[in-house]
Amino acid sequence: MITIIGAGPAGSYLAYLLAKRGKDVTLVEEHDAVGSPVQCTGIVTGSIEKFVTLPKSVIANRCRKVVVVSRQRRMTADVDEIVMWRNRFDRFLADKAQKAGARILLSHKFLSSAAHSVTLKDKKSNEIKEVKADAIVGADGPYSAVARAAGIPHNNRFYIGMQAKVKLKMGGEAFETHFGEDYPGFFGWVVPESEDTVRIGLGAMKDAQPLFYRFLGKMTGKRDILCWESGIIPLYNPRQQLQKGNVYLIGDAATQVKATTGGGIIPSMKAAHTLCDCIVHDRNYNLAYKMASGKELWLHLGMRNMLNRFSDEDYDRLLGLMDSGKVRRVLGRYDRDTPIPLLLNLALREPRFFSFVKKAWG
Repeated sequence: MITIIGAGPAGSYLAYLLAKRGKDVTLVEEHDAVGSPVQCTGIVTGSIEKFVTLPKSVIANRCRKVVVVSRQRRMTADVDEIVMWRNRFDRFLADKAQKAGARILLSHKFLSSAAHSVTLKDKKSNEIKEVKADAIVGADGPYSAVARAAGIPHNNRFYIGMQAKVKLKMGGEAFETHFGEDYPGFFGWVVPESEDTVRIGLGAMKDAQPLFYRFLGKMTGKRDILCWESGIIPLYNPRQQLQKGNVYLIGDAATQVKATTGGGIIPSMKAAHTLCDCIVHDRNYNLAYKMASGKELWLHLGMRNMLNRFSDEDYDRLLGLMDSGKVRRVLGRYDRDTPIPLLLNLALREPRFFSFVKKAWG
């Protein structure tokens, strides 16, 4: 019997994989409905289709180009990016888990865990329930209550992500990323969900609100705001303990997030395959995850540390190097979910990229 706390993409996809393997799975969600509240931009690379076939109802838009913007330069590259309705995506994965045999408990809050059980509170009836569990999985976000209950150290760093959905005509083909000293430690984004509606956002470790309002004002004048969204984005911690006895962490609870972009959907789905095998075959998840995904997320973390030292002039120079046919071809062939071949091929096509690495770590 396996109890998974949190029905986001990490928890629901893991529940689906385990149920498909014949395991007795209970998926617990604190909110009244899966997919609420929305705390994500909802843009992923085409690599997601290696894991699931997305129904049309989940896809808001498909972007074929990215525009990268620095203070003095901008460049365009071909990409394959999917903009999802995040609430529908979450429900799609939970439905897959349920159809595979998992049981879903909505409006149930995790309170505590013991060796082979978890204690839950039914938020509608206030009833306290004890559910048997041979394995307990915390897929309950960056402030994981499961991690705290198990005594797993969880002193991680976070970004604050802020986003507004705005009426703005910019076409639906391209999304934008904005870099420089106006976006310290992260970046700003403009992602079209249709030809006349975009998601404008920014992430930062501090002063997120004034930075976001300034960016929003620059892009729209703060007009025609349809809704506001915000959330916590964990910074990948390669030292994060992922397993303690029969308690496991996955997704944001495990900091399984690309430090360059803050994206965690595809890393968590990849982690779900690793964790599923570890639970089924009683393997060490801490070790297995590092072998399967540790190098890629460590590389993203290294790139983030490098970018954090960039000035506006560095970003202008970087975009100047990237704005060539040979580099754009590499960007069109490899996406950010395959960082090792991406960076190797960029370095081979344009050796001057090494000067940025030297500046950052030298």
